[in-house]
Amino acid sequence: MIAERLQALRNYMASKNLDAFIIPSTDPHQSEYVADYWKLREYFSGFTGSAGTLIVTQNIAGLWTDSRYFLQFEDECKHTEVQLCKQSIPHAPEHVAWLCDLLNENAVIGVDYRQFSKSQIDYILSHTTQKQIQLQNEPHFAKDIWIDRPELPNFAIDVHPLEFSGETTASKLAKVQAAIEKHQADYYLFSALDEIAWLFNIRSRDVDYTPLVTAYALVGKEQSFLFCNTQRFSESSIAAFKQLNITITEYDAIATLLPGLSRQQKIITDAASLNYACFEAVEGQFMFQNSLVKELKAIKNAVEIEGAKNCMRKDGVALTKFFIWLEQELEKRTISEYEIGRKLDSFRQQQEYYTGESFAAIVGYKGNGAIIHYTAPEVNSSMVHKEGILLIDSGAQYKDGTTDITRTIWLGGIPSTKIKTAYTGVLKGYIELEQLQFPQGTTGAQIDAFARVHLWKNGLNFPHGTGHGIGSFGMVHEPAQGFAIGPTTVRGTTPHLANQLTTIEPGCYVPHQFGIRTENIVLSKVVNETDFGTFLGFEALTLCYIDTQLLAVEMLTASEIGWINQYHKLVVEKLSPFLNTEENKWLQQKCKAI
Repeated sequence: MIAERLQALRNYMASKNLDAFIIPSTDPHQSEYVADYWKLREYFSGFTGSAGTLIVTQNIAGLWTDSRYFLQFEDECKHTEVQLCKQSIPHAPEHVAWLCDLLNENAVIGVDYRQFSKSQIDYILSHTTQKQIQLQNEPHFAKDIWIDRPELPNFAIDVHPLEFSGETTASKLAKVQAAIEKHQADYYLFSALDEIAWLFNIRSRDVDYTPLVTAYALVGKEQSFLFCNTQRFSESSIAAFKQLNITITEYDAIATLLPGLSRQQKIITDAASLNYACFEAVEGQFMFQNSLVKELKAIKNAVEIEGAKNCMRKDGVALTKFFIWLEQELEKRTISEYEIGRKLDSFRQQQEYYTGESFAAIVGYKGNGAIIHYTAPEVNSSMVHKEGILLIDSGAQYKDGTTDITRTIWLGGIPSTKIKTAYTGVLKGYIELEQLQFPQGTTGAQIDAFARVHLWKNGLNFPHGTGHGIGSFGMVHEPAQGFAIGPTTVRGTTPHLANQLTTIEPGCYVPHQFGIRTENIVLSKVVNETDFGTFLGFEALTLCYIDTQLLAVEMLTASEIGWINQYHKLVVEKLSPFLNTEENKWLQQKCKAI
């Protein structure tokens, strides 16, 4: 199947005199997760991971991705000609220099400008011009190849109410319009779906696991435009937006409205999210800045923070009931990884305001836990027994917030010293970072190492960033703050500020043996004001027991033991009112002091 698709693409390339074609993972909005319509890289490669770039020439099909996906690639693409090209840094465009070295002078590379941001095309051009290599826009390259391509999403759109958002659309627009006035511009153009959903307080289900709406937005000093198919809105919503001087027009109208803007008009936008097709369509003057909305929505208001805390409590209740079920069920039978993931979701469905998972649950038994973004198949997933190690990374979307949690548990038998050393090092790293006090404005790359230092002491490490931002009924991987290895990544260079939600999730992975990860969501808050400035710390919001069976207690300091006991005391205190007598007894046993 993949062979036929690649041959059809190569035939198209030959007809257009293209020497290579680049197919990224994204859509016209630079989304991490995309609607089925935009899963072009998956269609031509067979690789389903959320990050990766496919390059096709007449002789080579190479998939560029980072170490989080190496094992997944080997499994999914082993029967295809697609070769794994290993990236050393996640999301780094290492494929560009490689391709330019491969091609001859005056070669032509095919791309769909809609799938590349202005920044990405600029980067490619900085390499291609040295050999006079040309880029050629081919927006319809898959039209006659992917015959049964899914339609673009057309689900109904809901207004996200004030009781959950904590701020009106009018208030948010006023902040954008103030920025337009400040920079003496005429419009602010938004392309990123999470930014548009936040700004206009709208939600839908266009993208798996993420309640976003496929749209563009153009905010003016007085009049604003929301480019999204009008039939998706209720009449009352359209009327309410009209009161705010917001015109809802068809999604494709962006292609005609942008070229109609005056050359003298100035438009603020983010070059990292604006696709190159939109950039080429505008004759006006662009002012490129980091998105104001990205910065605004990263700072959670009081309503969003309270919603996050409610979600963590609901998640904790669901997880407690689930782990009790798992423990009891394994006494009677073996259970597939896939069934475990579905059962966990069923417990979350019982919680108020639940709308769905925030990503595909990762249930990795023994060696499968080392596949960082593993998804258990419905058919022939591994059977879990009452022995060994199990990693479960999962999350939920509630109308009042978004969750993401990882726990690694021991199911039976005697854990090896190797596993206990790794598990304890991971937890020590989590505690180290969560207990850190640091100046406000410190970047993720500056403090990422605190989560690794205890692993490093034992010659261990992990190949991913230590954490990412969390949305409020939004993206589970919300830009921009986080903890990252590289000082050039967005998560690595973005400053941490008060009232942000971020995960801390160190891990350790030994291929084909085990995977370990411990993950909580934390809230950044001011903990000290001195002559040297404002200092931040973290408050753990996630509420779920941490398995102490795998701890090498002799590796822990008194302070770390105190943290574990205090955290478990908090878990019991917050969850016990929502559990029955037997469930409380079970939880208290799991959270007993060490």
